[in-house]
Amino acid sequence: MKYSVGVDLGGTDIKAGLVSSEGDISCNVVLPTDVEVGGPKVVAARIAEAVRQVLVKTEAAGIEVISNEIGVGLGAPGLIIAETGIIHFSPNFPGWTDIPLVDYVNAELAKLHPPKGDVECNSQAHANEKCKPILKGMDNDVNAMTLGELRHGAGVGYKSIVALTLGTGVGGGVVIDGQVYHGSQNTAGELGHTVVEPNGRYCGCGNQGCLEAYAGAKNIVERTEKKIEARRSTILASTTMEGASLTPRKIAEAAQAGDPIAVEIFAETGRYIGIALTSIAHILNPQIAIIGGGIAEAGEELLFEPIRAELSKRAMDIPARMKVVKAHLGNDAGIVGSAMLALESEKPVL
Repeated sequence: MKYSVGVDLGGTDIKAGLVSSEGDISCNVVLPTDVEVGGPKVVAARIAEAVRQVLVKTEAAGIEVISNEIGVGLGAPGLIIAETGIIHFSPNFPGWTDIPLVDYVNAELAKLHPPKGDVECNSQAHANEKCKPILKGMDNDVNAMTLGELRHGAGVGYKSIVALTLGTGVGGGVVIDGQVYHGSQNTAGELGHTVVEPNGRYCGCGNQGCLEAYAGAKNIVERTEKKIEARRSTILASTTMEGASLTPRKIAEAAQAGDPIAVEIFAETGRYIGIALTSIAHILNPQIAIIGGGIAEAGEELLFEPIRAELSKRAMDIPARMKVVKAHLGNDAGIVGSAMLALESEKPVL
């Protein structure tokens, strides 16, 4: 069995773990990103430290990685130039422009295995001496999640997929003929910026009416607050009066309790996602749409049924056959997909 290390880079945390070719995760590590401490090279050092800790745990667990080197894959937020290992832009890391993060991380990983004779090299300070880590692939974090679901999640057995992650924003990924599609300039999959309401709410991208402006976490809360301000009866009013912050989770719990405003909010959210998926289905004709992220935890009745109903209502009969399902891997999708980047890289893991 082959292994690789998957790293999911976020603005707050770095999550990493050892992943087998079967998609099983072990030896997980979570470290703060510490982006406020320094620039890209500081973050690169934190990524290398996360990898080191994973490999230390691997050795302690007695897991045999039969290899001279182990591949590392990285999922990162923003516009990623996968071929060159560059982060062109990332909203999570202000000021980062055309950062050669793969080179920076590999320079830090090389320090884990300095040349023989280096007085600083010892088994306690460095990673498993039998296994040299090399960062072999980096992609956008949602593309990594999409790859994880394709290989070991809800997308197994399919060759044409779209994926949505519903969290702070709305991310997307596209799979064509069994491969993640990047587009001519690495910007394919920005499904959260599909327009669902012309002249609608402003989106962070500057456009109006994007799906993200309705289905992103902050925007779900804002839409709910506006309905509460209209003084409609709702159990959520007591939450805001007590000074507690609304969250999509609290709104979903209120909807499950039958609160009319909360139910309406999720019905509207599902409708907007269904409108977006209708356009996507007509353009790409995928076999399946996989939806993950925190908002997707609202579940079948509140979210997925309205999505499917809107798709069925609007799409032509053949595109409307696209399945709409919840992601299977949950929070592990980014780590699993990133690890697959390494396992499937052109340079093989020896």
